[in-house]
Parts: sequence; C-alpha cells; structure tokens
Amino acid sequence: MTDSKQRARRLAENLERDAEKYPEERAEILLEAAGQWTRAGDPDRALRIYDDVMSSGGEEDAQFAASERISLLTELGRTDEAEAEITRLGRTRVHSGPATLVAEFLEGQGRLEDALTWFNIACRDFLTDDEALPENALFGRSDLLGRRRVRRALGLPPDDLDLYCEDQQAEFAELLERAAAPAQPHTASFFVRSDVVRAFAEGLVHGPADAATYHCEVERGWRASRDEIGASELRLLPTRVDDLLKFASDQGRDPKDQQTRADHLADRVRAGAHTLVWPPERNAPCWCDSGRKYKKCCGSPANR
Repeated sequence: MTDSKQRARRLAENLERDAEKYPEERAEILLEAAGQWTRAGDPDRALRIYDDVMSSGGEEDAQFAASERISLLTELGRTDEAEAEITRLGRTRVHSGPATLVAEFLEGQGRLEDALTWFNIACRDFLTDDEALPENALFGRSDLLGRRRVRRALGLPPDDLDLYCEDQQAEFAELLERAAAPAQPHTASFFVRSDVVRAFAEGLVHGPADAATYHCEVERGWRASRDEIGASELRLLPTRVDDLLKFASDQGRDPKDQQTRADHLADRVRAGAHTLVWPPERNAPCWCDSGRKYKKCCGSPANR
C-alpha cells in the first residue's frame, strides 16, 4: 500500500471514531470518512458508509451521501446503478447542495443538458423568487456559477440570473483586485461576529440578520470566488463596523459603497492590521470565531 493510501486509511479510521464521539455531527464526519476510504483504495467500505448515511442521516445528509455515491459508482464502472440513483434522487425535493454536486458530476461527464436540469434544481429558489437574491452580495455560489457556466457552454443567451451572477462575481473580483497588497495578492474582509447584527442594521450587508447564516454565506462565496480567480488562499481582515464607518466619515464617503470598503480594506492591510489565512486547517478554530473547529463549522461538508 502506498504512503498516500496508508495516510488516507488512518484518516478514515480516525474520522469513523470521531463520528462515534460526536453523534450530532455523525453524518457529516462519515461523509468525509467515505471519501478517505475511496482514496485508500477501499471503495466498498465507502459505499457501505454512504448506504448508512442514506438510511440513518437527516434528509440533506442522505442526499449528500447519494450524490457522492453516484460519482463513486460511476468510477467503479457500475453506471446502471449510478443512473438509477440519479433517477431516484430526482424524484425527491433535493436540497441545493446535493443537487449542485449531481449537476457538477453530470457536467464532468459532458452531459450538459442533464447538468443544466440539476443546476436549475439547485437554483430553483432564485429562479422563482427574485427576492431570494441578496441585494448587495459579494458572495458567489457554486450553484449559480455552475448554471451560468453550463448555459454558456450550451450556447444559451444569458438570462437575468446569469447576469446577476456575472455582476456579483465581477464586483467580488474587483474588490479583491483593488484591495490587493504586494505580499497579499488576494485579500477579503468580513464583519466580526459581535458586529454582524449591527452591520445588517446599518445596511452594510443584506439578508437574514444572523451571524451563523452570514458567515456560512461568506464561506461559500470565498470558495466559489477562489475557484473562479484561481487563488490558493485568501488573507482575511476581521472588520468592525465602527472602523469602517469612521474611515468613510473621515473621507466623506458612503460606507455602503464597494469602492469605499475596498479602499478601507487596502488601507488596513497596508497599516499592518492582523489578517487570517483562509481556508484554515480542518482541526483549527474556525475563522468566524464561533469557538468550534473549522471542519465542524463553516468548513463542514454541509456548507459546500
């Protein structure tokens, strides 16, 4: 057995033990373990874990397990079983995350029409309710990005959702570019946990005024944008509302304006403000300051 497979096996065994220690996170941890068993060269054990989660986990976890199982069955040449699983899953009301994984799998198979169907499932809330889209989002989403990518590959003209996604991605990329410092090529900011509710109240961000939701959305945006711009990591500036408001007031500028926020970020980085490296290690404290490990917080598989 190669060193990499041995490492994957040890990690898988440790994850299975963790799943027993932390029953509230059992399904998510087992999904990680299954992936490691596949890397360790034991796909049958991975399939047994997926079956376990599908039968005993919550609805969304079960759907994540099914979507991962589809990919593994295909790798093993068991395409009929994979197709049957896609059909079965398609008869349920699939959550956005698992639907996105199925869509990405189909896209990788070159089945663009089928991939678009699943990306539309993942984005159904946005397609049916314009108000579901954040008014001032800097976060990209893999479901929106994937849908736009596949539609473009199919030669379809951009619709309103594609144009929204393009605008948001351009805005985020522009912020990163303007805020870039020579030693820190990709930098972003986020409001600290204690200031999130106030940030919503001041109109600096939009959506549900809840710290957990805000940080999860930011995490997803960073992942999507990292893939889009090809960055391996970001440097994060924890930001306080008072600091941003003072910067804007001193310069007679609007704190809601993205250029103001980009300049504030660049100014703080140049001044040597403390920044964090993202993404952190799995077992490191989460960047959002929840007090939990990254793998059990914003880095959880459920937040993909």
